Amino acid sequence: MSTTTRERVYDSDLPIRDDLAAAHGEVAKRWVHPGTWWTAAQRSDIVQQVRAARDHRANDGGALPPWVQPSTVDGLIDTDSPLPAAAVDAIWRITNHPGTLTQDWYTSIVERGVDPLAYVELVGVVAQANCVDRFADGLELPRVALGEPDAGPPVREGAPAAVVHHWVPTADIRFPNVIKALSAVPAENEALFILSDAQYVPMERVRGELINDQNSLNRPQIELLAARTSKLNECFY
Repeated sequence: MSTTTRERVYDSDLPIRDDLAAAHGEVAKRWVHPGTWWTAAQRSDIVQQVRAARDHRANDGGALPPWVQPSTVDGLIDTDSPLPAAAVDAIWRITNHPGTLTQDWYTSIVERGVDPLAYVELVGVVAQANCVDRFADGLELPRVALGEPDAGPPVREGAPAAVVHHWVPTADIRFPNVIKALSAVPAENEALFILSDAQYVPMERVRGELINDQNSLNRPQIELLAARTSKLNECFY
């Protein structure tokens, strides 16, 4: 990827790797395209709600308590959001209180009208937005800009036969849960690997030595950073 293309993603003199900037740019493009279950306008608003949730936490004296649904707080959520209230509430809870999620809570979101497969896609986009934005925030860079959402309906195709494992539907594949989690919506699993390949290590190298042109840390150092980051992000995996 050329330097010119990278600078359109992050206008910075910092030595940001081209492949990393390219991965963030590719995922951001997907946010404004129709998804499998959500329209482009809805996917774009998922990202906007992630940003609103994080900014509210940073600028207004802390996050809402996890038991407070933002859709019930007067003036907090734009009334013209294309997302249903249950989706907005899920986005804020996943963004600010991931360690509080339970199966009963997930069931309550589904019972409020969010299809289980649509929930899987929503989780994928929320995770991507948090990942990309926190990179920019940490380096004090502008967040990746959102383009205008494309027209058209969700594609509603491409998902493999899904079976229920744990809380959500997943593809019937033999992989660790971290890989299976989004597998019922293949487009979101693909986006996961776009980010993971650039920010961690390509999947085909996971079982080998991780030192290469992409990484200067050795395997124990990389895993220590990953474990510490997961703890700080309340990841119970």
